[in-house]
Amino acid sequence: MRSTDHGRAIWLALRASLSGLTILSMALLVPAGLVVGGTWLWPRGLAFLAAYGAINAVGNIVLAIWRPAHFRVRQQSVVASREKRQPLIDAAGTAMLVIFTVGWMVFIPVDVFLLHLLPAPPAWLTGLGGVAVVIGAALTPLAVWENRFATPNVQDQTGDSQHVVDTGVYHFVRHPIYLGNLLLFVGAALWLGSMAACLATGVHFIATLGRIMIEEKDLRTRLPSYGAYARRVRGSLIPFVI
Repeated sequence: MRSTDHGRAIWLALRASLSGLTILSMALLVPAGLVVGGTWLWPRGLAFLAAYGAINAVGNIVLAIWRPAHFRVRQQSVVASREKRQPLIDAAGTAMLVIFTVGWMVFIPVDVFLLHLLPAPPAWLTGLGGVAVVIGAALTPLAVWENRFATPNVQDQTGDSQHVVDTGVYHFVRHPIYLGNLLLFVGAALWLGSMAACLATGVHFIATLGRIMIEEKDLRTRLPSYGAYARRVRGSLIPFVI
């Protein structure tokens, strides 16, 4: 790749990272600044955004330069175009989950500074939450590096020679991106100090299990070797457990 191509790849990666980080920042910091007892300079919120933003940006830059096809696939919308034959239940369910996630992020600073629905997690648990955030954020680029079919929606990719990927993190769990998201959400709630938001991630967990069922039914239908992969790698979401 030429230097000009590197520059364009880096720009596209940073643009993708900043767009997501901007939405996340607004969902966390605006309520934190406006709510009674809150602050615009929320140390834990800023630390979370810095850690997530840095991991996401580095991951996107690496993918955009060395795995450009993988990076492009991941930039698709959660709702695929009609010709991709995305199941309606996946399009509707994923869109609803995105809306829930934004609302959930807004709820965290409101709970931390105003509602105090549950006691704040102890220091050791907030520390574990921070570790979970880092691991969860890193799992997505690690998975996309291995799998150029890791779209953010369920779609027909047989025309692109889709095949089963069982290398890297896919050697241990069948859906590492979903595991990463779960770790990220649970970790964020704990790190930011909202046990109520942590409990609310149960909604995300149940929705994720439902989406896995839809996706795996689709994969088993289109990829004959997926059944053998599922028998070999037992964990769909949590290695050796679920």
